Amino acid sequence: MKYEILDEITSDVMIRAYGKTLEELIENCGEAISSVICDIKKVRKNKDLIIHVEGEDERELIHNWLSKLLSSIDIENMFFSKFKVLELNKNGNYSLKVKCSGEEIREELLITIAKAVTYYKYNVEKTKDMWIATFVVDI
Repeated sequence: MKYEILDEITSDVMIRAYGKTLEELIENCGEAISSVICDIKKVRKNKDLIIHVEGEDERELIHNWLSKLLSSIDIENMFFSKFKVLELNKNGNYSLKVKCSGEEIREELLITIAKAVTYYKYNVEKTKDMWIATFVVDI
């Protein structure tokens, strides 16, 4: 399982994403948040955007990644359906470069508008055999 929608409240959606590696977790987080916003199965992958973010640790890095992804949807006027970690640096400050593939926004693909990733119940953890991120999207 890549991700699951845990709880849908009137103004929020809680998501839990999984990955065998930190890179896979980051990619699955992108897919999960996109699935809340649009019908990702119908999003064509004809344009790429590279997103760079930094953070002090995995927790901050993933939050910054999701926040930047949300702002990039608005700024670039794009929906995304595929994510590929190109670089992940864990020396000192963490840095990340992700290739996001998608297309210009088509209104018929819109499910909901996401405003922000909150810190409510936010968590990133490494278990024995996988990474897990739990986050809430304010819609």
